[in-house]
Amino acid sequence: MSKYTESDYRRMNQSIVEDMVDQLIGKWHNEECNPLEARVCRNLASALEGLRNPDDFMVESSLRVWVSAANEEAERKQKQNAK
Repeated sequence: MSKYTESDYRRMNQSIVEDMVDQLIGKWHNEECNPLEARVCRNLASALEGLRNPDDFMVESSLRVWVSAANEEAERKQKQNAK
């Protein structure tokens, strides 16, 4: 099993945020979306833009903790599936 790295975490974070922003923008531009919902979608998309890069909001030590936890969880699941 390959180990997750901090780079993997950064890429995954960016990918998820981009998907969420794209969905919100799509809903915002949907003609069937009511004005209040459109405004909320636009504001959420704007706020999520700030989460695109984990280095902007996450301390390096926290990033290592999350990566370590993901690796431990992957190992636990692998052992569980091997039984």
